[in-house]
Amino acid sequence: MLNAAAERPVVAEAIISYYFAALFTSYCEKPKPFGVKQILVAAVCLIAGTVQAQTKKFDFKLGGEYELPRKTTDLAFVGNDQDGILNLSIKKEELIVVQFDPKTLAKTMERRIDIPEASRNLNSEFVTDFHNGKYFWLHSDWDKSNEREILYGDLIDLKAGKMATTNNQLFSTAKIAGTSIAGGFYNFKTIDKFSFKYSFDEKKLLVTYRSYPEVKNDKKNLDKLGFQVFDENMKLIWGGEFTMPYTEAVMDNADFTVDADGNAYLLTKVYDSDSRRERDKETGKPAYRYEVFKFSKGAKQPTIAKILLDDYFILQSTIIENAAHDIMIASTYSKKKKSTSTDGIFLANLDANGQLVKFKKGYYEFPLEELAKFESARKRRRMERKDDYEADHLKVRNVVVESDGSIFVACEEFIITEHYRSNYGANGVMTGGSFYYTYDYNDIIATKIDATGNMQWVRKIPKMQHGLVRTGTMGFKLVSDATGYYFLYLDNIRNMQLGDTEVPKTHADGYGGQVIVSTIDNNGKHSKELLFDTRDEDIMIFPQHFYRIDGHRYIGRARLKKNQFQPLLITSK
Repeated sequence: MLNAAAERPVVAEAIISYYFAALFTSYCEKPKPFGVKQILVAAVCLIAGTVQAQTKKFDFKLGGEYELPRKTTDLAFVGNDQDGILNLSIKKEELIVVQFDPKTLAKTMERRIDIPEASRNLNSEFVTDFHNGKYFWLHSDWDKSNEREILYGDLIDLKAGKMATTNNQLFSTAKIAGTSIAGGFYNFKTIDKFSFKYSFDEKKLLVTYRSYPEVKNDKKNLDKLGFQVFDENMKLIWGGEFTMPYTEAVMDNADFTVDADGNAYLLTKVYDSDSRRERDKETGKPAYRYEVFKFSKGAKQPTIAKILLDDYFILQSTIIENAAHDIMIASTYSKKKKSTSTDGIFLANLDANGQLVKFKKGYYEFPLEELAKFESARKRRRMERKDDYEADHLKVRNVVVESDGSIFVACEEFIITEHYRSNYGANGVMTGGSFYYTYDYNDIIATKIDATGNMQWVRKIPKMQHGLVRTGTMGFKLVSDATGYYFLYLDNIRNMQLGDTEVPKTHADGYGGQVIVSTIDNNGKHSKELLFDTRDEDIMIFPQHFYRIDGHRYIGRARLKKNQFQPLLITSK
């Protein structure tokens, strides 16, 4: 779970026009005209129903077209070779199920399901996949008359393309805190109420939530957190609600996880005082510590383990179970307080005695020679002049704990920039203005640390993605297996043969782009392949919104027009 405070917008000093930004993106990657090549591809689609291509590692297949109503929210793809593939979408209180043949990806059926007794507070929360052939759609609703929040788990019937159960209640609780959004004219609804985490073997699911605060003063309120643990058939193993020992002003919840035995864990940052200072004025060391709370079935109180942080400052943290069922903590760290830059990776684990200790060396610094790649000559000189240079604006995207005990961490440079646009009247007088934001998803920094605690390698994958809306076609999808790590993302074709001293060209969100597979093998060797050009297929894809099915296949939507789509299946060989 990412720290929300780490993603606050960076205020730009210069006033940049929205229209200039749009012009810049169109200049970076101008759409190709619809010519002979596109006509031929369209003809092939009409005749064969699918388009296929491949690289050394991946095959891709485009299925038949299907149409959805406007303002429909994509929920997930689920399925397998035996039972079929479904795409679930929702619009208000209606669930839309589209079924596809798993061999040809041709559309075989579409069903629209009214959700009984749904209110305007209905939220789709999660679609489970325990890799046992059972899939559950989890959705919540607020029962206003009884003042209860209810989470439902409905079994999906893949073969029939419908819900095998409806409104199957998993549990209910009092009002839950979340994010309030506009739900219509003078109507508001709450989203982001629940978090979901699998165990390492994906046979347990942890559902967590935060009760609505009883006191609206952070210095006085003690959070009450809920933990509900389910097995692979969505049967409740145990559940409970616990009042935290620290006030909101002192305690930040960083991440949650669950182990194979059904124990739940909370990783939290605890400040020395409610002033929330990052650095102690007298010692210069961090004015906080990290603690892990362990919650178990039948226990009325959690057990708590603490870890001290030496002289370094933790930026982002995640907690995860490894193959040996140990609890690991992976974080980025900095030598500077209130920093947006990262010096490297910090690792810790919960030992057999329930104590939090550093994993081997603890701190793993990124080497300057790798960070300096794909930067301008001016920036490289600036980096070399600094003895303690740190990578800017890194966000932890993926932590993979391998069966041999090694750990892989993928970070991405992510920047939100706030701009101000002035408005002028016909006489040239400024009449006001408004703020808008731009989003940049740039270089990937990948790190591998072996089971003995040695840093095997750090690799930088260059990319520069710029857009006016969050995510869009930007970011990446990580696919990993025994042979290495594979990053699928949209890029500018001119970056295929980039030299170490060259700066990547920009991919503009919404303006085509090439689907690239960047590979890092287990020895740290980096290579690139072109999977396909989205403009050749006249589609738009969203790499972060692909779903794994059958272990080695990934499927998502390819958009043709505003409400016309094709399923896109990517298969790892």
